[in-house]
Amino acid sequence: MKRLTLFLIVAFAVGCQQSPTPRAVPSVAQIGEDLACSASDHAFEDSEAGWGFCYPGTWRYNERAQGNTNPTRLDLTFDVTDTNAACPASCPACVAPSPKPGQSSPPECSPSRGLFGFMIISTYERLDAKDLVTWMQTTLTSVPDRQAILWGNAVEADQLSDGRRIALTPEHVVILELRSGQGQLDLETAMSSRLNTWKFLF
Repeated sequence: MKRLTLFLIVAFAVGCQQSPTPRAVPSVAQIGEDLACSASDHAFEDSEAGWGFCYPGTWRYNERAQGNTNPTRLDLTFDVTDTNAACPASCPACVAPSPKPGQSSPPECSPSRGLFGFMIISTYERLDAKDLVTWMQTTLTSVPDRQAILWGNAVEADQLSDGRRIALTPEHVVILELRSGQGQLDLETAMSSRLNTWKFLF
């Protein structure tokens, strides 16, 4: 509890000093090296929020941190853009051709190049709740319909009727919200297939 509270104090202090600006993230995986990501994925880990996950290596994003109250939480938002090689207009679903002898292999093309989406990961204090239902009853205005899921090493996890995912960890409750308009980057498919890569630190 002290870790998240201290981080929120710092976030509020920074917010009072300057307007929020996106922080460009390196295009190579430099954090989250303890995560079991595939060769084509990158890792993200936030030791203050207490979690990490794998994401497609062709994604680039800007990250923002915002502390909020009522209830107290830390929101990390990610503006995500796919930067994979574009497919030819004549064949939007095909992959790049095989290289000629002596040439390096070109990257596979993707019809999602340039598409974007928006991801919010909110971290709350667990507040001694014995399970997710208890936490939702005391924290949310109503308890939505839900279905139990497996989410990394979470103690308990559900997918809510509105599509959000919620996880109970030893100290926190984490909510993942994915937003992308019609015809934009398919965050749902990419992130739902990587739920098993998540690691909750405390």
